Amino acid sequence: MRAALLLSLALLVIPGAAGAAGPTDIARVDDYIDAPRALFGRTRAELERRLGVPTQERLRAGTIVLFWPGLEVAMSPSARVAAISVRAAGRPLPYGLDVGAPRARVEAVLGQAQDTTDERAFYLDADGFPNSVEFFFRDGRVTRIEWRFWAD
Repeated sequence: MRAALLLSLALLVIPGAAGAAGPTDIARVDDYIDAPRALFGRTRAELERRLGVPTQERLRAGTIVLFWPGLEVAMSPSARVAAISVRAAGRPLPYGLDVGAPRARVEAVLGQAQDTTDERAFYLDADGFPNSVEFFFRDGRVTRIEWRFWAD
């Protein structure tokens, strides 16, 4: 009897502990989407002023991609930031949502993603596509964060 009672209680507690993320906090999502351009810059000149000269530059599918350690930035034809990818921890990102953060923290801060799988969570800006941020996960932790912006 006691074992059955403990099993029943465990079944009630486990789903609540894993619980789904709350509703999307669009104000926080918008702040988080705007953060990397505010931190790193919106133009190539601002990026280089704040981060120094890129360690590498490549042409990828007609887009110039600039590289710094753990950071890739795709530029639009007008030299404005079109996409940012953070691949290493250590950037001063809001809410502590950096590479290595637990997925549960992302969901607790930003709420439910508009599109999600076991490996990723996609959040869209209130102004709509392409302004977005996408978190990539492995073993329940952020491995990469990618932002996309309207640039031209």
